Amino acid sequence: MAVISASILSCDHAYIGDGIRKALAAGAGSIHVDVMDGYYVENMTFGPRLIWDIRRIAQVPVCVHLEVENPERIVPLFLDTPCDSIVFQTDACRNPIHLLEKIRQGGKRAGAAIGPAYAPEALRYILRHVDEIILMSVEPGYAGQDFEASVYEKLRELRRLMENAGRRIPVGIDGGVCAENAAKLRDAGADILICGSSVFNGEDISENLRRLLASLQT
Repeated sequence: MAVISASILSCDHAYIGDGIRKALAAGAGSIHVDVMDGYYVENMTFGPRLIWDIRRIAQVPVCVHLEVENPERIVPLFLDTPCDSIVFQTDACRNPIHLLEKIRQGGKRAGAAIGPAYAPEALRYILRHVDEIILMSVEPGYAGQDFEASVYEKLRELRRLMENAGRRIPVGIDGGVCAENAAKLRDAGADILICGSSVFNGEDISENLRRLLASLQT
């Protein structure tokens, strides 16, 4: 069964701790933290200190998703935090293999992400260095964007690439994931459904999670 990862980008930032507690109590399996620098995308979000604060209240896996220019500069800041994985946008990195191995050597799971304009083929020659993959189904930067349905085809393409390479890597879908498409994404090959607006929008986080999890029972 696919895991729901609660993306705190959509959480009320004045009550992040409360939002995380409610999401975990309702069944979220992990926490997703989007780190943005104002250069790669026109938005700025979280820093390393937040990871320590999240770890105090969450024992589930915490993924740091770097949507930053030159992630080589930023990765060392998060290697010293208690996150479980660090994922970066491959198009923002000059030497992705080197950076993936640096993340692994730092004791974290190393991940690669591609935006909706990029094909899974871009990942072919780094698969043996990758522990997890994120396919973006919206452009990086902001919550609440329209879902790019091309991600279904990309999921199937990525599964074929991994089978040919003899690899089985967890794949997450990030952007526009909701109760209406969660099961279809799972059936296309998604292992992790990264949900922001569909978890944190509105006043009832528990009900939002209930609907998401119920949709995966089909």
